[in-house]
Amino acid sequence: QDSIRGSERHFFKALLLIEVAKEFSPRLSEDQDELEEKGYTSSIRSKQFSSLMEAIILEFYSSIDCTRHVVTTIYKKHRGVRESTRKFFQAAFDGRIAETVPLDIRDAFKNAQWYDELRRIRDALTHSDVGSCHLDMTSQTISYMHPGLGDNKRAFTIKDIFAYLATLKIQINQFMGKVFNCLNATLLDKEVRLICGIFNGFIYSRFVRPSEAINFDSGKCNAWFDNSVANCPFAGKCDAYNRKVVDHRHIGILMKK
Repeated sequence: QDSIRGSERHFFKALLLIEVAKEFSPRLSEDQDELEEKGYTSSIRSKQFSSLMEAIILEFYSSIDCTRHVVTTIYKKHRGVRESTRKFFQAAFDGRIAETVPLDIRDAFKNAQWYDELRRIRDALTHSDVGSCHLDMTSQTISYMHPGLGDNKRAFTIKDIFAYLATLKIQINQFMGKVFNCLNATLLDKEVRLICGIFNGFIYSRFVRPSEAINFDSGKCNAWFDNSVANCPFAGKCDAYNRKVVDHRHIGILMKK
């Protein structure tokens, strides 16, 4: 479950950081202003922005890593399945994953041709130096450069980092969508208990089937203690609340005594 949650939460954390970076980006011009005024600049705004960019890339990679972990945990006994994100992608590229692993999952990994470049950047950021960003005053685009990812002639450069991240977001979102849509189809349509939240020391939960897990209104509320010792903060706006499993409020009162 931690990896399933991690796939989603790392992805949305990356999206939140992108919005933070967009709000911060106008400040990059302050480095140029400082250079013109003092004849030098600490480039602190560029360094701060670069840190955001690299954090976003690492968060995107973490969402992929969590997705791979979900798949390899489920299909760990099948041929070609490796407990390594890099090795599992390579096995998919080479067609070495067993046909007993669903075709849609194998195709999702095999068609992720963007993965190798992202992995190279991630490896460099994790095990080597950091990169830098530069604002082009004419085009107002922001480039990202990492010297350790280039060759003998030039450093690795992404000319428009926001455009790169926008494309990467779509690619990763589609990749994870294909994987989890396939995995969801393998679930038994059996009612399970899900936690809605913890409020005032009480755990609120519901029972829901995979086939009906569409939104926050799905399922049947299991807050048996509600109205006796606590009140659900979603009572007035949750349809699941109106479909309580059974009224166990008297049990809550007895337990309290």
